[in-house]
Amino acid sequence: MNDLIDILCILSGAYLVYAAIVMKKQGRIIGNVMLKKGTDESNIKDKEGFIQFLFGKILFFGIVIMLGGIANFLNSYLAGPDMVTTIVCCVFAAALVGYGVVTNKAMRKFMK
Repeated sequence: MNDLIDILCILSGAYLVYAAIVMKKQGRIIGNVMLKKGTDESNIKDKEGFIQFLFGKILFFGIVIMLGGIANFLNSYLAGPDMVTTIVCCVFAAALVGYGVVTNKAMRKFMK
């Protein structure tokens, strides 16, 4: 069961990285990652500022979440110490909280 959660963490981190790259390269905002439910991209008053504000942060959180999943997955197969799992879970939780704080701040700052 833990392996499934680790794989989901890896995939969700990779999706955050993908969303950040699409946002930067194509100027398209993936709504289910960056916007609240029921909010449309047309509600952003400064789309370029929104992208600049979020790109690096979302990329960072995506990489941290992905690496945390990889580290925990490898730790379970290498029979590493439980302390590694505890540290990875704490880092993962901090990344999720940071992601939520950053996206909410961007919504307040750049939405009409």
